[in-house]
Amino acid sequence: MESKKPSVFVSTYEEGTKRVMEGNFAFLMESTTLDYVVQRNCNLTQIGGLLDSKGYGIGTPKGIFFLNYYYYYYHHKQFEL
Repeated sequence: MESKKPSVFVSTYEEGTKRVMEGNFAFLMESTTLDYVVQRNCNLTQIGGLLDSKGYGIGTPKGIFFLNYYYYYYHHKQFEL
């Protein structure tokens, strides 16, 4: 794949998006960035679902009000919506 001309690899999201717009090129992108790019360019679309999903965590000192509120909401209130 590295010897193919032009290369199938790109260095940036912008280069990958440009190659897709030129045609005959598919670009795998991190899902958050993909959502951002697709919402701003109606000529692009996501095909299929996610390949993987990952969770994120936030570490903070105890007693921070905002995060305590967020924790409460996330773990208790989200199921009441």
